[in-house]
Amino acid sequence: MRLPCEVVRDLLPLYTENMLSPESRRLTDEHLAECGKCRALSEQMGVKAPDVQFRVDTAQEFARYEKKKNRKLAVIVCAVCMAVVIPIVLFYTAVVGASAAFLYLSVACAEVEVDTDPAHYSMYMGKDAKKEYRIKWEMDESIFPKEITADMEVVDYEMAYYDPWDAQYLSYLTVTYSSSDYADELDRLGSCGVMPYVGYYGVTGFADSSDPIAMYSDEYNGFVYAIHTPDKENTITYVELIFCNYCFDIDYEPLIPSEYLPLGFDAKPNNPYRDQKMKGMK
Repeated sequence: MRLPCEVVRDLLPLYTENMLSPESRRLTDEHLAECGKCRALSEQMGVKAPDVQFRVDTAQEFARYEKKKNRKLAVIVCAVCMAVVIPIVLFYTAVVGASAAFLYLSVACAEVEVDTDPAHYSMYMGKDAKKEYRIKWEMDESIFPKEITADMEVVDYEMAYYDPWDAQYLSYLTVTYSSSDYADELDRLGSCGVMPYVGYYGVTGFADSSDPIAMYSDEYNGFVYAIHTPDKENTITYVELIFCNYCFDIDYEPLIPSEYLPLGFDAKPNNPYRDQKMKGMK
């Protein structure tokens, strides 16, 4: 039996705390040995994933990783609860049921963090970003500017972060450029290209039938893109909508102006696109 990525990512907090049954941990180890994305996430959470040759000979070897220190009591309570229900959920429910049960128990353990200060931009973007913002499910953020410089007029900015167990990111940056800098930025974004995106999460295009200037899309993890800002000359808006399990676990609509979102975009829990993808996995 090979566990799906969604289930493994739900199990990683318990994997970190050595609270999985021996069989569940064995299946998780096998998946991490083969899946680079899940392995990178486990390392981000402070767990060194096994390499391909990793052997497990005794039940005691499953307990060799030390528990992480300074866990909040709320997180421990959530983890203990999940240790009881996970074996039953894994083998007697569908994958959708497992994800829903896990999210229901973990949602109270995290809060949405929102920052609207452009001076903090470098904390969330690029190679020097804080650890929890550096990987972002391996989504390509090169569409966003490397930094905010003095000659960039920041019109609008927000970074929202949520991590009940699976990290999720929503950011937008609106910049007005001088005429020459605007032309240069269009050239840079043109080199980034536009990946296919129509159909992902119900997206049909953008307002006024305009195409994005640049687009990085992933059918599982979402979008990073740049668009012409409506009704503003020499102005570009950069957006990233990054999540997992085929949905945002937060109410994202109040966090971003609707004109910055693609038309038809629906990443709410149990959205039709997610339902379709999850049915295909059964």
